[in-house]
Amino acid sequence: MRIFDPHIHMTSRTTDDYEAMYAAGVRAVVEPAFWLGQPRTSAASFCDYFDALLGWEPFRAAQYGIAHHCTIALNPKEANDPRCT
Repeated sequence: MRIFDPHIHMTSRTTDDYEAMYAAGVRAVVEPAFWLGQPRTSAASFCDYFDALLGWEPFRAAQYGIAHHCTIALNPKEANDPRCT
């Protein structure tokens, strides 16, 4: 059976997880951007994170036969403004 996971955060997972997912039938995933749990220090922080979602994670997933897609968004907490949380 081929499985599609529509919401998974692979950035925080190991490559062993990709191997296990493939063995279980996962063939495609969607990774939503998420708040890292602390304020970002600059706009470059977003660029680094989004580059990883668009470049590194699809490459890493492909090594295990899994298609990686992502969604890009900003959580209101990313504004570092208490009025938005």
